[in-house]
Amino acid sequence: MHSSTPQGTHVYVLTLENERKSACTISGTYTPPPGATRWDILGQLRVDAVRQYPSMEGGIVLYFSLEENCLAEPGVAP
Repeated sequence: MHSSTPQGTHVYVLTLENERKSACTISGTYTPPPGATRWDILGQLRVDAVRQYPSMEGGIVLYFSLEENCLAEPGVAP
């Protein structure tokens, strides 16, 4: 499977839960700006999640994953 859509350098999954026990999960790819930390990226993704799901304002993080968007080093056979 090959995608012609440009992808970010990292893959993320973020799940939030609000005080009413409703949850939402967002996922996708992201290219962090130079010097960004995992904490910076988590903060930005929380803002993005609340933008999409306003009821998640003030929600707690149930799950967060951020990994490089690659399976093997270029030129290295699996």
